[in-house]
Amino acid sequence: MSRQSLKNIVNLVDALKEDLPVEQSFLHDLTRSIELTDEKNSRPGSKAYKPSGMNCIRQSYYVLTGAQADEHSSNSTIVGICESGSDRHERIQQAVIDMQSNNMDCEYINVADFVRQRGLDEYLDIVKEPNFEAGEYETKLYHKTLNMSFLCDGIIKYHSHYYILEIKTEASFKFANRNGVDPSHYHQAIAYSIAFGLDDVIFLYECRDNCTKKAFMYHVTDDMKQDLIGYIETCDEYIKKLKVPPIPNDVPKKTCSWCDYKERCNIDA
Repeated sequence: MSRQSLKNIVNLVDALKEDLPVEQSFLHDLTRSIELTDEKNSRPGSKAYKPSGMNCIRQSYYVLTGAQADEHSSNSTIVGICESGSDRHERIQQAVIDMQSNNMDCEYINVADFVRQRGLDEYLDIVKEPNFEAGEYETKLYHKTLNMSFLCDGIIKYHSHYYILEIKTEASFKFANRNGVDPSHYHQAIAYSIAFGLDDVIFLYECRDNCTKKAFMYHVTDDMKQDLIGYIETCDEYIKKLKVPPIPNDVPKKTCSWCDYKERCNIDA
């Protein structure tokens, strides 16, 4: 749907809302204001690999080549879900920090300090440091060698062993059947393992409806790392040739459902 068509629909709804009760008119305006604010604050993505978006080589190709994404308008429900997820991340991260003061053998590590102390800043740029005092715990990093940009939820030292911590929030119908790490999150774990030199990733899943939690360990092997590096090298070759890669056969359904390049992908099929 074109932007003009979307604008026409909005104008039509604006005209119809004049006949609505005050409270419904208010709800309409509030919803639209949330969407407009989100559209104003939206920024174009960087031309870098994203660990959470490496489940389809064609999608990565479109991101890295700056392909035109599908046109879409903001959705207030999605905006709220994202905001809720960000809030829960910060509260969980604070709870992990509190474990140490509650006499538990767990230390939440400042990722930026970890990178510097281990000399990882040779290939990892610290784009944005965490600010614990302000309740901001994520660290934004850029892997110069792999052209990979990502946000890290945290690293913990639990019973003298270092683990990468990755927090996920999800709907109850997914959480109810959650019995292991979601396959769509494997590449993200592997990418973080490559970046930090740590092979164990704890995934903490939380149900959005009642805040119930489940935790699963994902151990990254050297073969997994080589496969992911091979993914990047292969995609880089397609980019050099400006040749669209074929759609892989094992793309998770969720990856296609939320892809920003569906129209372009259909054209290139």
